Amino acid sequence: MVKDLTMSDAREKEHLYTPVAECEDDVLIVNRDDEPGLPHGLTAFTAALFIVGEMAGSGVLALPNAVANSGWIGVVLIIVLGILSGTCGIVLSKSWLILRRDFREYQEHVRYPYPAIGFHTYGKIGKYVVQFCINATLIGACTVFILLASENLNSLIDLNISSISAKSEYRVWLVICTAALLPMTWLGTPKNFWPVALFAIMATSVACLLIVIKIGVDFNGIAQHRHVTSSSFFSAFGAIAFSFGGTAAFPTIQCDMRQPSLFNSSIIMAYLTVLAMYLPVSILGFFAFGDDVQTNILMNLSSTSAVTKCVAALIASHLLFSFVIVVNPVSQQLEEWLNVPKGRVTVKSCLVRTFLVLFIHALAQGIPHFGLFLNLVGSSTTTLLTFVFPCLFYLKLQTDISKHMKVFLYEIIVVGLLAAVTSTYFAIKAIIQELSS
Repeated sequence: MVKDLTMSDAREKEHLYTPVAECEDDVLIVNRDDEPGLPHGLTAFTAALFIVGEMAGSGVLALPNAVANSGWIGVVLIIVLGILSGTCGIVLSKSWLILRRDFREYQEHVRYPYPAIGFHTYGKIGKYVVQFCINATLIGACTVFILLASENLNSLIDLNISSISAKSEYRVWLVICTAALLPMTWLGTPKNFWPVALFAIMATSVACLLIVIKIGVDFNGIAQHRHVTSSSFFSAFGAIAFSFGGTAAFPTIQCDMRQPSLFNSSIIMAYLTVLAMYLPVSILGFFAFGDDVQTNILMNLSSTSAVTKCVAALIASHLLFSFVIVVNPVSQQLEEWLNVPKGRVTVKSCLVRTFLVLFIHALAQGIPHFGLFLNLVGSSTTTLLTFVFPCLFYLKLQTDISKHMKVFLYEIIVVGLLAAVTSTYFAIKAIIQELSS
């Protein structure tokens, strides 16, 4: 009798985990390695495209100024924060795999993976803190993206509207960009719009190459480099942290993969690509322009040059594509709160996402300088989501961790917290000074 029950249980278990050839997008399947995933989901390569697509862009333009604010140590900081951010992304990925292993409900598509990790480690407080930080970070990032894209387009095309000043024409571009983005933001989850990530990477790669060539052609000798202050250094930290701050969207991308366990490979591929974009532009920009590096390095290049105009158009395209990627986790979270049906585009889902995009548009209209806002977001919530929470959650979920790994993760947490508090203070101080001047 016991034997029969055991055999019956085994057959039932085998039936539950039998690979499915054809099924709906959100139905559980099993891959060749017996790991549940989504059919027609993202591969490791396309997941890497999404990571690069959402991360690179504003960093390419802002990091030369960050290096100017921190000196040559800023180059080291880019490499170190890139490695630490990638490491934290990997441990966050492992945390999600632990939840998928232990809780069957997470083996299907989930709209709120990062908050779910927070809930299973630190309860409702963990969940709500993560939700707040994700929404603040991703909405802040989208605001920066649409602001910068509008500024680039405004520098390219003169609208010649007599009723408004030339300086305020970028606000018109904000309206145009918002209208253009709306239909793309209605798409469901990352697996439904992977070409967006591909186009974003292609645009940024060509833009980086053109920036390097343009700096080389215009090079007139080594520029003067300023004395670094504590205020400028921590401001630079915020900008650099923001440039590697895509971790908030990582679990959402991982959820859409065919084999979520391959996400670590996606992270490694993506970070090597991002560093290959960031370092040449940052080093050459600081080397050539020194103290005169602007918040947006395109402002240092000849505005009449065809190369500069091409770069501005490419970066604007990338930022708009990145907007679609980055806004998606927040959209899914809103839909979860409002009980919008999963798996298909509905009138209700379109209305929810339209409201979110219009809210971001209103924020962008009220913020005059993307650089100050970028530093604030990068210093606060981005630092927590990228460097602090992944380590805290992994230490709570994974019981079998070596001592040296524990020490390393605790060091990241301590450094991340200290840097977040200090950088946030200086970012707020800079905003107050700008508003009062």
